Amino acid sequence: MKENDMQQKYVELQMIESQLKQLQQQFASIDQQVNALKKIDEDLSEFEKVKEDSKMFFSLGPGIFAEGTINSKDLLLNVGSSISIKKSIPETKTLIGTQVKELDELLLKMQEDMQIAGIRGQEIQQEIMEMNAKKDK
Repeated sequence: MKENDMQQKYVELQMIESQLKQLQQQFASIDQQVNALKKIDEDLSEFEKVKEDSKMFFSLGPGIFAEGTINSKDLLLNVGSSISIKKSIPETKTLIGTQVKELDELLLKMQEDMQIAGIRGQEIQQEIMEMNAKKDK
């Protein structure tokens, strides 16, 4: 085998490793989104149990809370471009469930892509080893 063929294999292997690293980072980010959505869904279930006119503390950020009274259980959902719409808790939970399902499907697809890339990387490593073995003879 030619030295040029070996270099091409190394370049291809580096590209696959880079692609795998990117996929792993994207996977971790999407997995965090899924976990955040599931936490919101749990919090909505708890909020659903609160009676109207009850006093509550609302989180304004990490470690910052404000006291308020529940006047309505309607929620405002940001739909983009600074536009918000009113939704009930069940409607919001349905929307979150749909988002979680879509993201879970994306995660499965990404796992398949990572597995395929990993297998291809192993194949290339094997080809490089065989090329080196032939070169040494």
